[in-house]
Amino acid sequence: MFICDCGGVMVVVAIEEPPDHLSEKKKLVYNRVCDVESQKCGKVVYSQAYDDGSTINEVKNSKPL
Repeated sequence: MFICDCGGVMVVVAIEEPPDHLSEKKKLVYNRVCDVESQKCGKVVYSQAYDDGSTINEVKNSKPL
């Protein structure tokens, strides 16, 4: 769980879909990113690690929930 600078809890609002060109097996291990939003102030932080916890947060397209 992540906490925003304002003290609000950051909630996942969008999750990236794995690319269509990947095989089903590779989609299972693909490290997706997500967008999170503060419940308190509404601040959105994009491209946060979702599956892997990687520290490299490249910007990718995500699908709204």
